[in-house]
Amino acid sequence: MNQNDGQNVNGFSDESISDERLLANFIAGDQDAFAKIVARYERELYTFILRYVGERSTAEDLFQETFVQLHRSAKMFDPDRRLKPWLYTIAANKARDFLRASSRRATQRLDASPNGEDSGSLIDLVATATPDAPAAAILSEDAMRVRDILSGMAPIHREAIIMSFYQRLSYKEIAEVLGVPLGTVKSRLHIALQNFARLYEAKNGGRDGAADGAK
Repeated sequence: MNQNDGQNVNGFSDESISDERLLANFIAGDQDAFAKIVARYERELYTFILRYVGERSTAEDLFQETFVQLHRSAKMFDPDRRLKPWLYTIAANKARDFLRASSRRATQRLDASPNGEDSGSLIDLVATATPDAPAAAILSEDAMRVRDILSGMAPIHREAIIMSFYQRLSYKEIAEVLGVPLGTVKSRLHIALQNFARLYEAKNGGRDGAADGAK
């Protein structure tokens, strides 16, 4: 590998350049900068959309539409903001529009981790929110049941779980993406975890679970 690979003309590695600087470089005429943004988020954002809509071909189309919109709207970006939440906002809006147009709920692909591994973060988080929750529901061998339950939850709760526990967005980033206060994000996640536990128990013959829409 050439020692200059992955470095820009000033000797800095591409990884050291912020998303916001890359976008500014693109706006200034550097087409390669845009390609670097796409490459940087290719796996992460595609996986997010796939979990949201549940169809690979649709996820691919929406991923492309997300970056087409970024390409067209780059000059509208507020340089005082971070690019990542804005990208997620565009992607989430594309996914919501698709689901709304298709008039059906998505079958989530939650077994596909951005790192190629099953995420276990939900186990501790569900247990913390609801100590008597069936943590076994989150184990990898129960992935299909987890997908079924999450696909039946209210969209605002489902997207909160996907963004927080699978995409690892911070509360602040989720608040920016959804356009809601930080406290609302925390409240939605808390309710989402409680509802997940109830729906799991109801689905598996445990105590009667309350409908997700009741919250």
